[in-house]
Amino acid sequence: MINHKPTDTEQQSLREFGEFIQAETVKPTAETDHRVLSAIGADLCLTQWPVFAKVAVIETAAGIATLFVCPQFGLGFSGHNALLHSLHEAVEPLIFYAICGLLFISLGAVMSALVLRRNEIQVIKRSKYAYYFIYAFAACLVLTQVGTGALLLSASAWILGAVIGNSLGFGLVSRLRLPLYE
Repeated sequence: MINHKPTDTEQQSLREFGEFIQAETVKPTAETDHRVLSAIGADLCLTQWPVFAKVAVIETAAGIATLFVCPQFGLGFSGHNALLHSLHEAVEPLIFYAICGLLFISLGAVMSALVLRRNEIQVIKRSKYAYYFIYAFAACLVLTQVGTGALLLSASAWILGAVIGNSLGFGLVSRLRLPLYE
């Protein structure tokens, strides 16, 4: 190991640490102690529904953003997209709808995994497939009410793609983020 002279910042940190060690012990007030324990308890014992609601808001906002790219509902900036239409004609319809569901949901899943805190990610992971299916079904239901004439079979393929998109998007990003907390 190479010996080096401590920098001014390192010397200042060592002095502050020494002062901290030698300082008199300060006991927090009962109110402060209670607040800290309550905050920690709330973080450790999150209930599912508020976290699911937070994820639903994030995924809904991302889903609306993807509608501005998708030409299906006439909301987007893309209008007639020759690439998407040729892809729709070239691919088996059920596979195409599964891909649409996957793409529609993936952005929100990735955004959710980026925004949530570690303890919130753990809450989602406990019952992720139930949440993924419920959200995908709800999104598909809303989309069919907005204007698509989806058939039950194509809607099922869309939901399957959406569940896969949620699983892949949220799962991959949360797996990449969780080691950062350790």
